[in-house]
Amino acid sequence: MMVTQQEPNGAALSIRLNRQPSFPRGGPSPPAMAAGPPLPKKRCLRRPARRLAGLLGVLAGLSALPFLAGGGYEELLSRALLPLLLPAGSPEPSAAAAFPPPLPASFSLSPPACGPSSAAVPGLLVLVPSAPEHGARRSAVRRSWGSAREAGGLTVRTVFALGLPREASVQEALEREAAEHGDLLQGRFADTYGNLTLKTLAMLGWAASRCPGARFVLKADDDVFVNLPGLARHLRALQEEEPGGTPAVYLGRLHWRVAPDRDPGSRHYVPARLYPPPAFPPYCSGTAYVLSGRAASAVLAASRHLPLVPVEDVFVGLCARRAGLIPRHSARLAGSARYPPDACCYRELLFSVHGVSPGRMVAMWADPCRVQCLGRLFGGVPRPKEAS
Repeated sequence: MMVTQQEPNGAALSIRLNRQPSFPRGGPSPPAMAAGPPLPKKRCLRRPARRLAGLLGVLAGLSALPFLAGGGYEELLSRALLPLLLPAGSPEPSAAAAFPPPLPASFSLSPPACGPSSAAVPGLLVLVPSAPEHGARRSAVRRSWGSAREAGGLTVRTVFALGLPREASVQEALEREAAEHGDLLQGRFADTYGNLTLKTLAMLGWAASRCPGARFVLKADDDVFVNLPGLARHLRALQEEEPGGTPAVYLGRLHWRVAPDRDPGSRHYVPARLYPPPAFPPYCSGTAYVLSGRAASAVLAASRHLPLVPVEDVFVGLCARRAGLIPRHSARLAGSARYPPDACCYRELLFSVHGVSPGRMVAMWADPCRVQCLGRLFGGVPRPKEAS
């Protein structure tokens, strides 16, 4: 259709209008019109805001790194779930102290008692199970973290526990070592992997009879490096949380829903007659865990009422459950060497690491920590050479 418009100068302007065709009602729909190019959006000054948000995100990530690397999220999760998963109404751990400890005659070698005065009782008693042939490991512990007599405001004493060797010459060497250092505890049983549970009971029995009153007991393997100052500060913080004094603490890296090993050829074999259920209750890794004095007495008492499961850390967990102890998870008590074994990392982050050679253990203790831990975590800083 043509439309003629009169201009002011008298000229006529013709404009062609395209009319859309009409469609009858009920007929086919009109064809879709082609979409034109999108209209340009208005540009806003968002770059400074985005940069600020990115910077804040980086800062938040860096501030959360110690929380994540230290396993803080795991600890919060375990503290929230464990009270719901474990049975309530168990007897008070303090009531278990009536169990008579083993007599001193149960030991072939025994260190001196802690003494009757409160000053002679350690705030942290360290019990290190060892094999008779592991003299190099015991020496490395004595030359490194085991040499500490005070850490984080707690007095410290370290004792090594072992069984009887096969060779008489090894026993003679142990007797000379005990006379020199005065820190060997030897039970009257064969030193085998299957007797690790007996070794733990011997350690706890000696602690109850010869060193009563210790506020905390740390069990750590002889290839574990322990950050005693950091751990002691953490234990003192737990103690301050309890209004009535030292709480009943069972602290370590928790294992959840572990199934018993039913293979008779495995050294972790647990027959169904000893433990029929399909999974163990949560228990702390045997590489390193902490019991308060009350909790140690409770575990010792509960052991009289349970079959002797040969897997030591599992057995302690079963005793703790019977005694009504709720285990506390701490990822800082590392179950394996997942982190770079540098003293710097241990000052603020880790409490222990497993699988450390004697040379590395001594080198870690002597490391002056000239750099920050994050630099070593992400590689770029050479580690100290192992001591020979």
